[in-house]
Amino acid sequence: MKIVFKGIYAAQMSEFITLKRHFGFKYNTEEKIMLLFDRLTIARQENVLGISIDLADTWSFKRENESDAYRYKRCITLNQFSLHLNRIGIKSAMAKAPKPKKNFTPHIYTQKELDRIFAMCDNLKCDYVKRDSIYVIMPALIRFLFGTGVRIGEALTLKVNDINLTYNYLTLRDTKNGKERQLPFTASLSAVLQQYIEHRGRLNPLKENGYFFITARGRQCNSGQIYKVFRKVLDKAGIPFKSGHYGPRVHDLRHTFAVRSLASMAENGMDIYCSLPILSTYLGHQSLEATNQYVRLTSEQHPGLIQNISDIFLNIFPSLKET
Repeated sequence: MKIVFKGIYAAQMSEFITLKRHFGFKYNTEEKIMLLFDRLTIARQENVLGISIDLADTWSFKRENESDAYRYKRCITLNQFSLHLNRIGIKSAMAKAPKPKKNFTPHIYTQKELDRIFAMCDNLKCDYVKRDSIYVIMPALIRFLFGTGVRIGEALTLKVNDINLTYNYLTLRDTKNGKERQLPFTASLSAVLQQYIEHRGRLNPLKENGYFFITARGRQCNSGQIYKVFRKVLDKAGIPFKSGHYGPRVHDLRHTFAVRSLASMAENGMDIYCSLPILSTYLGHQSLEATNQYVRLTSEQHPGLIQNISDIFLNIFPSLKET
């Protein structure tokens, strides 16, 4: 459904979002956040252009049951819009964003943990008939996420025609930064996906132009469904779950893939200066900055592996555990 802004900033919001997408950002989540701000301006009966300090402070106030991460994103989105307004001559205040947590370290799954996760996914059984069950896709999906490093949102939007099992590559079209990219995958993962397709054929055959990962009923899956079942898998696998933010999470399969890839390239003698851009491009990062964390994570997970990097070089990438 198309989002329509109706408040005093409707024209400026539409212009701002168009500008962001012109530069390659999808800006879907941010557009929904802007809609919330639009409703706030209507509720407050704002009739003069220019975000006041009071309006910005009201916006930055933490809402009931709101995570710190989402509150931070709300504030940053408004601040970006405020900067845009200031640039076009509309004086606007900034929201007070909470400080992001700097001590978060992703969970890197060990091989034993992965083996237990895969085994639990393979043995998922419905206690009762559930037409929209996603148990059927879990064995293939979890292996797919670990084997490719793609984001869960990217995986769930893949169409059948986006996966080539003849030459073992996939085409990501609906990506975080809006840029299409093609990724190769291994023959072993190709075999897993082929088994998934054959199994689906007995239940609900995949349609040529339909989504690749679908529920038992044949509908597109959503990430919320995956998260709930993955929590059950972790519990059955005996892997403690700390909290929603600290995980372990489905997204940590992507981090595990990245660390293993960097470690593999280091083991094969590839220079870190060469491997980082390759990994960054594969993961769909817009800059090396987002990939830098994996140097430190890899050195911590595989002590002594990256021996040719001096302490000075490692200090370029600050430890995620520093406060």
